[in-house]
Amino acid sequence: MNKIIRPFIVVATSTSLLCGCITHKSIVYQDVERTKVEFESDAAARLFYETLSKNSASQKHSESTTTIDIPIIFETERKVVPGRNVEFNEAVAICDANKDGRITETEAKIYANAR
Repeated sequence: MNKIIRPFIVVATSTSLLCGCITHKSIVYQDVERTKVEFESDAAARLFYETLSKNSASQKHSESTTTIDIPIIFETERKVVPGRNVEFNEAVAICDANKDGRITETEAKIYANAR
């Protein structure tokens, strides 16, 4: 009986000691090219950027996380975070009401008051 139990214990111990876990975590910053925009005046630019900076501090950014997990053997996690240009482009799209690529002081005031 002892001859049967001893090899079993050796195999079980070796298997548990050699068993490993492969872990992979990555964060991907997904950024896009910044929208080209002109400002009618320095006041329009200042008002736009001040409003944008106030909103980015309070705005919750969306993140996407994908996790694949096979217990004890394999685990991978991939997190996608949008870059700062995404937020800038969204603000320009909202602020530039007539979509001419030029933000006027009036458009900047409307954008600031809406936020």
